[in-house]
Amino acid sequence: MLQTLGRLHILALHLPIGFLILAYLMDLFARSSNSALRPAVGLSLFWSMLSAVIAATLGYLLSLDGSYDEELLNLHKWLGFATAGLSVALYFFHKNRPDSKFFFPFFTAAIFVLAATGHYGGSLTHGADFLFEGEKTDVATSVPITNLDSTQVFQELVFPILKNKCGNCHNPSKRKGDLVVLNKEDLLKGGKHGLAINIDQPDSGLLLIDIHLPLESKKHMPPKGKTQLTDTEKQLLDWWLKAGAPFDKTVVAAAMPTALRSSLQANNQAPSSPLDGLKLDPVSEAALKKLRDEGIQVFPLASGSPFLQVLLQGKQDVTAQQLDKLKAIGPNIAQLNLSNSNVDDVMLTVLKDMPHLNRLYLEQTNTTDKGLANLKELSFLEYLNLYQTKVTDAGLATLQSLPKLRSLYLWQSGVTPDGVAKFASQKPDIFIDKGIENDSIFGKVALKAPRITATKELFSDTVQVLLEAGFSKVKIHYTTDGTEPDSTSSVYSEPIVLSESSEVKAIAYLEGWSTSPSISKTFVKVGYQPVGISLALPPDPRYKGDGEKTLIDFQRGGDSFKSGKWFGWQGHNCVATLNLGKITEVSKVAVGSFEDTGGWIFFPKGLRISTSTDGKNFKKAKESSYPIPAKESKSGAKMFQTSFLKTQAQFVKVEVLSILKNPDWHPNKGKPSWIFLDEILVE
Repeated sequence: MLQTLGRLHILALHLPIGFLILAYLMDLFARSSNSALRPAVGLSLFWSMLSAVIAATLGYLLSLDGSYDEELLNLHKWLGFATAGLSVALYFFHKNRPDSKFFFPFFTAAIFVLAATGHYGGSLTHGADFLFEGEKTDVATSVPITNLDSTQVFQELVFPILKNKCGNCHNPSKRKGDLVVLNKEDLLKGGKHGLAINIDQPDSGLLLIDIHLPLESKKHMPPKGKTQLTDTEKQLLDWWLKAGAPFDKTVVAAAMPTALRSSLQANNQAPSSPLDGLKLDPVSEAALKKLRDEGIQVFPLASGSPFLQVLLQGKQDVTAQQLDKLKAIGPNIAQLNLSNSNVDDVMLTVLKDMPHLNRLYLEQTNTTDKGLANLKELSFLEYLNLYQTKVTDAGLATLQSLPKLRSLYLWQSGVTPDGVAKFASQKPDIFIDKGIENDSIFGKVALKAPRITATKELFSDTVQVLLEAGFSKVKIHYTTDGTEPDSTSSVYSEPIVLSESSEVKAIAYLEGWSTSPSISKTFVKVGYQPVGISLALPPDPRYKGDGEKTLIDFQRGGDSFKSGKWFGWQGHNCVATLNLGKITEVSKVAVGSFEDTGGWIFFPKGLRISTSTDGKNFKKAKESSYPIPAKESKSGAKMFQTSFLKTQAQFVKVEVLSILKNPDWHPNKGKPSWIFLDEILVE
């Protein structure tokens, strides 16, 4: 009943706004020219007082729903209470001392508080950047699709649907049902009612279920009265989810059905590509296979098309020699994806040999203004992504010469707002994505967490750790002892050299911005190579790696439990005994684990270590416990370390304790949970 009353807040909230502004205007005119309005000021203030108290009370009841961003909610709530209190004070101030010289300044201050309250209220329902982001446009139509085959399925087709049809209620500011749909991580995480998308069982995902419910159903999404999904949009989401929800594939790579492609083409009415009409000989399949065998993923844009796409995203071992091999097929390359790779300015010289390049992805690379000089002759380039690069305003001057450029992504680069404004005035037809703008009037925008990278997480001597913020003026503060970093912690200026097992934690800091969340990664110094390992209980046959040696091969399992390098047990602990080959001194054990709460996979709740010199008589060395998550958490891998007094041993028994069952908050509570391991190390 209280929540139902709380929903009346949206009906009542406009009354105090109208009455207060009306009273303010009448008081202003009464002071300047029309004193006859003065009695009406008191009447309007009375109704503003009454309606403000009612709106604040109803708003408080609505806040108990728990579906909103806590920080924004608190700001809006307390400013709302302040507005109500000021409305009461204004009424009695005017009633008792209407001619006081302090009344009008006090009234003006109340109007500013009212404006701030409205701003944060709008941010709760429409997103934090609603007021200053300018006119909203449908993402699907703001950047026309010129080549459906090379279109990114999620970013350019699925994401616009989620943003336009679901984003008003499921964004970082307004988390209806604790669900956010505007990025991959939150979408996979789901909400308090369960998984929005279920890659393993698509039909059980709430997104697919809710969009197909009858319009009259309370759970139908979008709700009745909101703009509904078209038949083509439903078909697209159906196919995308049942195809395994590919986030990083193009239309042709994901093998979109012909009927759906035709529907999208008809609805998009895409203009012709500047590549249309060019006559090129196709590259032979033998030549393409040779490149693939050398680690270069290259495919035709479409069946029978002479144009190619090259996919090197996420690779941190790209070499100049590899890129040089692309020169032979350079005229046929229409799309090149180098995002999140180690590519730098020197390597980008290869672009001069790709005269027909149409789409170029350089986000999260080491590209600078110098590297952009290699783009000057790309007369067919339409799409360029420079997100999280070191490009500055000077680099934009290079892009002035690109006649076909239509889409440019600059968020978290070194480009300034003034530089963007100048570039946009000279190239008005280009769509420029600057990301979320810093709201210097009403609040701070949080920085993204830095990236922690290294050639390996397990090392025998030393390892170099790199920290990257992707934003030119950001300071990175870090620690290496597992403590949480703050603005007094060490400032990153050069690679960190570790010679001992360490947990590196880092934050990004910039004056005028909210400090980023902390990010951490554990690096383990490998002490001994066991000669053997035995398991008390074998893993599930589906998750048994390459045999027991997988747990002692010094190779991490990667970011997916489906990589084939993880061991998994459901509803059981793991008990492993490592044979070091000879009696030696040991004092530390590290275990690599994986967590994906939506997939019933949880980190261990504890480790129990025992040692022995003969493999028969074991004595307990250490038992450590770890917290069980109280809610859905982001999936990922983590190393768990535990130290104990130095002892002589040849055999080390490691008991990795599972929570065994999904916790009570889990949508499938009580079901047997999983524990996944990739390495067990002794030091």
